[in-house]
Order: sequence, then C-alpha cells, then structure tokens
Amino acid sequence: MTGRNPFRRHRLAAAALLGTVALVWSGAEVGLAAAQPDGARAPVTTSTTFDSHNPQASSTVSTGLSTELSTGSASSVGISPDSAAIIQPITRTNPDTSGTSGAQQTTPSTGGTTNGTANGTAGLPIEVRLTSLVTPSAAAPQLRVTGTVDVGGTVPPTDLGVVLEVGGPLRSRGELAQLTSGGPPPQIRYSALASGPLTISPTATTPGQFAAQADVPAMFRSSAVSVRPVRISVVGRISGRARAMVASTTTFMVVSPPQAATRTAVVTVLPISSKPRLRSDGLLTDNTLADEIRDGGRLDALLDPFESALPGAPPPQVTLAIDPTLVQALGRMEKQYKYASPGGERDAPADVDAGAFLDRIKDFARRGGKVIALPYGDADLPALVRADQLDALQYSVNTGQVVIAGLLGGEIPTSGTIAYPADGIADPRTVDVLSANGAGTVIVDDRLLPAAQSVRYTPSAAVTLPTSSGQVRVLAADHRLAEAVASYDDGRELQEQALARFRAELAMITAEQSSERAAVLALPRDFAPPPGWLNAIIRDLDSAYSRPVGIEEPSPDATRQRAGLTYNADAQSRELPVDYVKGVGQIRGEVAVLSAAFCPPTTMTGLGLLKCQQDRVAPMSNTLITALSAWWRTDRLGGFSLAQQADGQVGDYRSKIRVVASRIVNLTSSRGRVPVTLENGADWNVTVVLKLSSTDRGRLVSATEVTRVLEPLQKDQFEIEVDAESAGTFPVDIRLETLDGQALGPDAAARVLVRSTVYGAIATAITIGAIGVLMLAVLIRLLRKLRARSGGGSAAAAAPPDGSGPPAGAGLLGPAGANGASGAGDPDHPGTGAGPFDPPGTAGPGWPERPVDDPAPAGLGHDPYFDGLPAPAAYREPTGSPYGPSTGGPGDRTAEPWSGRPAAPAGSASQPRRRDGR
Repeated sequence: MTGRNPFRRHRLAAAALLGTVALVWSGAEVGLAAAQPDGARAPVTTSTTFDSHNPQASSTVSTGLSTELSTGSASSVGISPDSAAIIQPITRTNPDTSGTSGAQQTTPSTGGTTNGTANGTAGLPIEVRLTSLVTPSAAAPQLRVTGTVDVGGTVPPTDLGVVLEVGGPLRSRGELAQLTSGGPPPQIRYSALASGPLTISPTATTPGQFAAQADVPAMFRSSAVSVRPVRISVVGRISGRARAMVASTTTFMVVSPPQAATRTAVVTVLPISSKPRLRSDGLLTDNTLADEIRDGGRLDALLDPFESALPGAPPPQVTLAIDPTLVQALGRMEKQYKYASPGGERDAPADVDAGAFLDRIKDFARRGGKVIALPYGDADLPALVRADQLDALQYSVNTGQVVIAGLLGGEIPTSGTIAYPADGIADPRTVDVLSANGAGTVIVDDRLLPAAQSVRYTPSAAVTLPTSSGQVRVLAADHRLAEAVASYDDGRELQEQALARFRAELAMITAEQSSERAAVLALPRDFAPPPGWLNAIIRDLDSAYSRPVGIEEPSPDATRQRAGLTYNADAQSRELPVDYVKGVGQIRGEVAVLSAAFCPPTTMTGLGLLKCQQDRVAPMSNTLITALSAWWRTDRLGGFSLAQQADGQVGDYRSKIRVVASRIVNLTSSRGRVPVTLENGADWNVTVVLKLSSTDRGRLVSATEVTRVLEPLQKDQFEIEVDAESAGTFPVDIRLETLDGQALGPDAAARVLVRSTVYGAIATAITIGAIGVLMLAVLIRLLRKLRARSGGGSAAAAAPPDGSGPPAGAGLLGPAGANGASGAGDPDHPGTGAGPFDPPGTAGPGWPERPVDDPAPAGLGHDPYFDGLPAPAAYREPTGSPYGPSTGGPGDRTAEPWSGRPAAPAGSASQPRRRDGR
C-alpha cells in the first residue's frame, strides 16, 4: 500500500456495521437536499492520488458532506417497495481503485488533496478498500458492501463514520470516464443509502472493517438502462473540528430491466501472442516462454475460458488472433531445443506443455472457433509503410497466413482476411496497403476513427472506407472497454469492482442511444489476466444490455456516424524509427541475394523451391522481420539484438562464397586463359555466374560469363579464356553474381592485371609495311648491281691501247669489275664505268662531269666535292708531276696538279674519298 506515513500509525480496531435497516431518522441532514430529483447535480470537490508508474489516479472522487453525519429518510432517497428493476454494482478500473484520503485539515473542508498533504499541513493517509461487493438480484434484492479502512499519519481523526451513497444516472461515457480516470468529476447529486459509526483503537494493528447493505431494487422503477455511481465515504473530525469527508471510493451499479429493447453487439478479439524469441541460428533468445505456457502462466490463462468439459461443444464467441512466431517457437520446443543465456548456449528437454498448448488452439478451431493470423513477428506495419518497406509488410502478412494455415491444416487465404495491427495503430496508407494485400477487414483503435462532429454517443464500430483497391471494412476497437479489462490487477482491486466498471462501460453504450450498435473489444498483445478474470469477462458479455457476436457479423454503418480515418502525432511517435527500419531493410536485401544463390528460381520450381527457401533462407528472413516487431516499440534493445544476430549470420554466409584469382596474368598471344578458383564454404549448393570485364574495353574484346554450381564446402578451379586486342597491361574485374544479376558481395570479386604482348591490327600493318619497303630497297640494290656488272664488260673493251688509262683490273673498289668497270686505282680518278659509287652524271672516261648547275670553273686547286670553292691547301697537289700532264679530267680540263701522284699498282683496292677530303 502506497502513501503510508513512516510515523506511528493508528488503525481502526472495531468493525462498524451499517445495519440492514439503515434508512432512519427521516429528514435528518446528510449534506444534500432531501428531495432533489434524480439526475440533479451539485458542486463537488475531488481527491486524487497519482501512481508514479501510472498516470491514472489511484484515489477516488470525494464530494462534500454536511458537518454532522446522519442517515436519509426513505422519502429523501426515493425508495419504491415494489420496484422490479435489476441493479448491478459497478466499480472503476484504475490500477488502484481503493479510496485514498485527503490531507489533514486545519479548517473544515469538503474535499481532500493528494499524497497526504494540503495547505501546508501534515499528511493524513486514509485508505478505503472494498473486500466484497454483492450484485443484487430478484432472489437477493440487496446491495451489500464490505471493506476496510486503514488510517495512518501523526494525527489520527476522531468520530469516524462510513456513508453509502448513490448518485443520479450518468448521461454519457464521458462522465463515466471522468469518474474512473480521477479527473474532475461531473456534477452529480448523491443521496445517502446507509451510514454508521467507526470506532478507533490506538493500539490496533489491522485495518478497521465495515459492512453495509441496502434494498436497492426497490429504489428505482425504470424500463431503460442506466448507470449510477455508488460512493462509500469515510467522515471524521480532525483536531476536534467539524466532521468532514476524509476518504472515499467509488463503484457503479447498472439499473436495467431483465432485457433491454436493444442490446449492444460485442465483438471480442483476443490476441495469443508473445514477444519474438526465434533466432536465425535456431536458438531461442531465452527460456521464459516455458513459464508462460505452463499451468498458471500468462498464455495458459488466455486459453482457460475455452476449455470444454463436453467434447465438441461450441466455444464462446471470441476471435483468437494467433501470433505465427509463437506457433513456430512452440513447435521448436516440442522437441529438444536450445536457448541463449548470458553464460552461453543451453540445452533444454522437450516441453510437453508446448505441444499441449498448440493442441488447445487446434481444438478451439475444430469446435467452430474463429482464428485469425497476426502478422509474422507482429511487425510494426505503419512503420514499415512509412519507411517504404512494403515488401516487408507483405512478407509479414503472407507468412503469418501460411504459418497459421499450416497449424490448423486449412487452406491459405488470399482475400477477405482480417488484419489486426499492433495496438490498433494504422494510418490511411497502411490500411490501403493491407487492403491491396487481400485484407477485407482491418481493426484500428477507435481514437483514430472518432465520432462525427454531430454525434453525441458512441457510434457503431463497423464502417467502410475507400482504398485504392476498393472498399474495406474497418472495425473501431473501443479503447475504454479494453482498458477496463486489461487494467485489472487482482493484487490491488476487488474483481467484482473491476467487473462493475466493465459492465458500466457496456451498459452506457446501450443507454446512450436506443438504436442497436456494435462494439469491438480488442485486447492488447501483452494481456495478462489474473485467474478467472477472463472467464468472468466473457460471461458478462451476455447480459441484459449486451450480446457477444462473431467478428463477421457487424455490418458497416450506413449513417456515417464516424469521421474519416485520422493519424495523429501521438500514434506516429509510437512507431519504430524509420532509420532503424531501413537499416534492417538493408540486411534483408543481402538475404535476398543469398536466396537467389541458394535457391535460384530459374532452376528450382514448385515444392522444391519452397522447401529450399524454408530450410535455407527463411530463418534469416523471419528473424529480421521479428526485429521489426511492434514489441520493440518500448524495448529497442530486444529488436536490435535480433537484427544483429541475423546480420552476423548473413555476413558469415556471404564471406564463405569467394573468388580467388592470380593478381597478374601474362598473355603471349591474342587469346589466353585466366585461372580462377571459386570457394563455397556454405552447407548447401550455390549457383553463381562468374563475370569477366575490363575497364579498358578496347583491350578486352568482350566479357566472358560462366555459370557454375558450387558444391558445399568445395573449391572449383578452372580457366576462363579471354581475348586481347593490343599489347600492354590492363585490369580485368572478376565478380560472382546470382542468375538475376545481383552481386554476392565484396569477397566474391577480384581484380587481375593482364599483361599482353600481342600486336594489334594497326601495329601489324605498320610492321608488314616496313618489312615490305625494306625488301623492296634490297631488291632495287640487287638490280643495280646486276646492271653494273653488265656495264663493266663494255667499258674494258673500249679502253685506249696506249695504256694511258688505269691499269687493267684496278677499279674503284678493288679488282677489275668490282666497281662494275675498270679504272685507275686512285679514288680521285674513277674509271669510265658508272658504278654504284660513282658520282651521278658520269658520261664517259675520266672524272665524272660536274653537274650542269655548278657555276664554278675548273682549275688549279679545285675539288669538285667543295662545290666551286677553292680546295684547302692540304688537298692541293704539287706541280711538276713526273707522270706528266693528266688528261681525261672532266670536260677535258687540265689536271696537272694531280699528275704528280703515282698510280696505284694494278690490282690494288682503291679507297673512296669522302666529301670532306679525307
């Protein structure tokens, strides 16, 4: 119990019983006008305590009371002795519905404040808790209440008493919400039913007890359904001052005929779900699921109401929304399994409860119960749509249908399915995508489908919304009904009080409007009912003002009682972050590449392809989808852990598929071979395409593609033939791809430098041309030599008989005929023939003629190689040669300066003279 003062406590020792005949002292003051009509309102004040872990108030509403406690008369409270109305007590659904006192007051006050302090005074915590609440009936037409009062603080109150009061009918669910939420209460007029004193014992160690009862069926005669608040108040004196209310607790009762003219049709959707635990390596993240399915566990309690003692008896009208991930985890636990722990991998024996739990779901379906599939992993659907991961949404929805159909042995539905996003959160685009994926009904939170502006009552739950693929039925899940059921805590609240609040919510829907409408009770994914609680809820659905129906029954409302589908910032803030979703999407893309390599759709079809994907790829894909679960909205670390584990396994598979090649390969011809080794370290066959390409397309004629099937844990070595166009070194890229052209990763690629010595076409043409020109030049030279030889014989026959010419056989280059003609042995006096080394323009015997364009005259000191310039002195020969004048010079010019030079002996080789005179 919270809010207790650490100082000495005073407890109420004696039980104060409010007598069964409590309505006495007609006309006595009760702090209210004695004869106000039902429904009248009076000013009130409140006392509210907030739990630090729950924003709802844990205290109840307190209203003003007179300074003196007394009972009201029969006339003042309007008792009718022959009333036939059925009265049902109702209570609030706060986590703590027990009343909490206001503060210690220094002056009389009609209200208290929270946390035991007010107006700067010391705290006075007083708690009122009900221990029983009996629903009146025709057999027992009494409202009976028992409870305890626990008083703490340093200054105990005196002259304590308990008052039982009833208020006028509530007019709307808004007023009901005000009373149950701890906020400002509506203006309600209360009438006292009973009261009695409480005695304080300063030495008491246990709370004081009280009991009260009143013949309430005789109070109201009505043919309509109404809800009235019932308040139990504690009054007393603080420091001798006037009596005032110091604590109170509020419950409710329903006034109804045996059966209302119209009853609210209630659709109940119960998720059977748990957080994802399956890892891609086959391990469970922990072993807490075993605790949830064993007798008394959370999941076990969810299926308790559907057990039937009669075989084949139809189950209650409840729709079970089954989590496919849970089904797979339980299937794993049916046999010996492993799970992760901080200390490492642990082994666990087969769990018999796992198989029994699945059998209970199958039995429910066999007896006619409605079962729908949640998205696989309970993925955060609006977050996937916002991050443009529509393929992930489709995978999650479709895989969920496949798993549940496999569990129940039915066909996989392709259209008309029912989608229940986590917490009923779905924006218009998400509904549109779900409709396009085959959903005929989508369940959303009713706060996203508010009532039309002119509607002042709870509208019908079923509406029709337009989508890009046609009309879709949308069911608005009533969040107040769900809170009334899910917030019950048996450790803090009496079950009958919690049921009273639930009945009040149902009755108010019927009381607001006479027309029949539908409501949807969609419970949260983590719903953990206390023992017997869910049974009581399902039982109370069939009442004088409500009836349970199947999920297919509610027809869409044609009167447009609800506005369009909205999506506010609060709902969007609960989604998984877009960056996180996209990061997981990148890993899913890598899994898709591995899927194309492990299970190529071009070579596998039908059941073979499906089995391959289920065995090799699905564990990784499924784990990544569960990393996008809505369960991780408040536990990001759990989702990140699953994504990180799957990412590690994906990276490990990718690194096991490698290509190995030499860094440098030499090609000595226009065609060569590049050796390549492919490695597959995975446990299955891998189909890959080896592609060869070059950044220099001019050097590599074309890329080469080779498709290979790599055996598991094997290396495949072969050579790829390539064509080159020119010599040099150029890079060649080698990479592994799937059959549909997706790269397998960085380890499945390599670069080879190819060094080629082959000539290209242009180089070959140039080389051949150069060789042709050289051969032509050699041929011309040979022809000239042949002509020179034939011309040398004619020159020897024409030599002068006096022997003045050069000795026979002394040519320019040696023996006769060596130069193609006979002549003097002096290189400055060539023979008469026109040899290949003779100056051009030679016309006859003697020195060759000077070209006609040489203007220089012949004479002493002239050398024809100096082009008319005087010959250097070193080259001038002395006069008076003993051989006499020389004849036969060019143009019959006198060559006396040369006459002094002796002739070369016959047969000696003459040395040609260079143009520089040496």
